[in-house]
Amino acid sequence: MLSIIGITPHPPIIIPEVGRGRLSEVRQTVDAMKLLSGRIKETEPELMVIITPHGQIVTEGPAVLTQEQLTGDFGQFGSPDTGLTIKNDRQLIDLLVEETSNEPIRPALIGDTYHGARSRKNLDHGALVPLYYLQKAGVEVPGVHITISFQPYQQLYQFGRALRRAVENRGVPTAVITSGDLSHRLTRGAPAGFNPQGAEFDRRLVRLLRDARVQDILEFDQQLVEEAGECGLRSFIIGLGMFDGENFKPEILSYEGPFGVGYLVAALHPEHSAKSTAGEMEVY
Repeated sequence: MLSIIGITPHPPIIIPEVGRGRLSEVRQTVDAMKLLSGRIKETEPELMVIITPHGQIVTEGPAVLTQEQLTGDFGQFGSPDTGLTIKNDRQLIDLLVEETSNEPIRPALIGDTYHGARSRKNLDHGALVPLYYLQKAGVEVPGVHITISFQPYQQLYQFGRALRRAVENRGVPTAVITSGDLSHRLTRGAPAGFNPQGAEFDRRLVRLLRDARVQDILEFDQQLVEEAGECGLRSFIIGLGMFDGENFKPEILSYEGPFGVGYLVAALHPEHSAKSTAGEMEVY
């Protein structure tokens, strides 16, 4: 059963062993990640689904790692001793394959014998950053790692619907993390260069999520998306597809862009959840 969907950024600098003395520059995001992890722990999940834009991307569809154990560390960010391992849940993967058998896109299973692309066996930083905070909060459960693909938004949304069916058939409380940063072009000196449309993209997306305007997100202005230089929209759309046909309660926990990249932390609660949004922060 779907318990909660979390929207998280994934800057390695918010990991204490990586960011060290610079955590004060992203304090709002750090505090919100801790708050979201607490929200997720309260739902007592027995399974975690991580959707990321930074794993192995293939043409067939969203990539799903199939190894028994999924591992990764922050070695490329200067902290090789900071790593995580989660057990993979093959039962949910099998259910997802079944539920997508007649869908426009199906999962591409990435394992030791996959030859369609260079297999990325380790957890990428898009998964590692939120998992770090979840495990610090005491959420250590089996999970499934899914990487976005570049099919049309509507097809990714349909994939999210199929993922929800698989989760419901799995029959255990399940939390979902949709990992992604917003614009990478907010300021001069930003990682992807400056574009004034970056801030407009972030403002618009945060408002649409806050107001649960899913159709408007699916019809997002593509020129604005391109100019923003984002990496999270497709992750979010898969997650939103899991709420197809039902209302949900958005809770915006934080937004900031201290390094020229937009970091959004939010919780999306199923309609049946009694969770209050008293902690919601007004953004823009």
